[in-house]
Amino acid sequence: MAAENHVPWMATWLRFVRTHTRLWDLVEAQMRKDHGLTMARYDVLATLVNADGRLGLSDLASSVLLSQSGVSKLLDRMERSGLVYREPDPSDGRSAYATITPLGRSLAEEARRGHHELVRDLFGSALDEHDLTDLDRIMGRINASLP
Repeated sequence: MAAENHVPWMATWLRFVRTHTRLWDLVEAQMRKDHGLTMARYDVLATLVNADGRLGLSDLASSVLLSQSGVSKLLDRMERSGLVYREPDPSDGRSAYATITPLGRSLAEEARRGHHELVRDLFGSALDEHDLTDLDRIMGRINASLP
């Protein structure tokens, strides 16, 4: 097992995981402090804004990388906060749409400005165009190899 710690990719993997965790913690803390949102809630709101305000629940779940039940529970809480509402699909009684409310849209647009500024400061400013191209290529290759 000790030899496993010396494989060529282990140090890079650990740096990736630790860097991701540090970045995510900073981004999540800023979103909570400045806007009272978790990143999951912001992700749902931003996804709905980008979809012209309305999206089917299964499409929303796959877009924000949550299970159907996970997105359903999150939407329950967001509905109680007045950020979204669900409406049945008139052509399929088993399906529904999530729709952003004016309050949700306003909060998403306000949060987006600060979020993008922080991501630019923490991530974008640390990388030049060549780095961004390389990182995008590498992450694309890893993503394509995942089951």
